[in-house]
Amino acid sequence: MTDITVSNEPVAEFGPAMRALHPRWQRAVIGLFISGGNKTAALRLAGYKADNLNSIKATASKIFADARVKAAVLEECANHLATDAPEMLAIAAGIARNTEARDADRLSATRIYLDRGLPITTTHRVEVEHHLSVDQTDMEHYRALQKLGAPQSAFLARFGANGLPRVEAMVAADDAKHKLIETDYQEVETDGEG
Repeated sequence: MTDITVSNEPVAEFGPAMRALHPRWQRAVIGLFISGGNKTAALRLAGYKADNLNSIKATASKIFADARVKAAVLEECANHLATDAPEMLAIAAGIARNTEARDADRLSATRIYLDRGLPITTTHRVEVEHHLSVDQTDMEHYRALQKLGAPQSAFLARFGANGLPRVEAMVAADDAKHKLIETDYQEVETDGEG
């Protein structure tokens, strides 16, 4: 009997930032992780050659300063952190559980483990209060009575004989101000159409 193996395994794909790079720059980013962050060694792993060490250092500096390469490096960092996290948590848990380890080390490991597993969340509560001045309140009451079609006696009962003219003057001034603003807005709209 012949054993035929058909691989239906998915192939790992680069993220969008890595896919945007030229293949040689992709290899340089991968080489950066293989070389432990050595940019010159990363370029050599990617296939760059130079007779002069300063030349390859200058090329490495230019390539790794490029915004697209930086984005790809960050993307790969996130991928490495995601896949290394279980191992790192296991190490932290091992230190935290090791009764022979120093107490300070155990506490640090416990803090790391809990910070990753049960991150601290902060909740903020914002209360906004809007307070109307006495004049604003009077104008709103006046407009409400107008809207209801209240008789003159209701206005006098609310504002008094001396207060009613004051409120009527404030309402008239406020209405004139709003009308002026509306007129200016319509003129701007009309000017913009031409």
